[in-house]
Amino acid sequence: MKVWTYVFISTSQPRKVVRAIRQIPGVIKADALFGTPDAIAIVEGDDLAAMDAVIDRIVEVPGVTATDSKVARWID
Repeated sequence: MKVWTYVFISTSQPRKVVRAIRQIPGVIKADALFGTPDAIAIVEGDDLAAMDAVIDRIVEVPGVTATDSKVARWID
């Protein structure tokens, strides 16, 4: 079963960071936001460990100062 999370990203360089994050496998969508946080990414993984690995790569992107992740659950 796929697992999704919303990753809220703080950065002083939203455009640069979003462009880099979009290149990471497992990132479904990434956009800059007006206000706080500065950007958001939707991450998908086959399980929690795979999803965490993608988030770890986001944290390593130059310019990312903080992240806050929220796991999403599909409700029928």
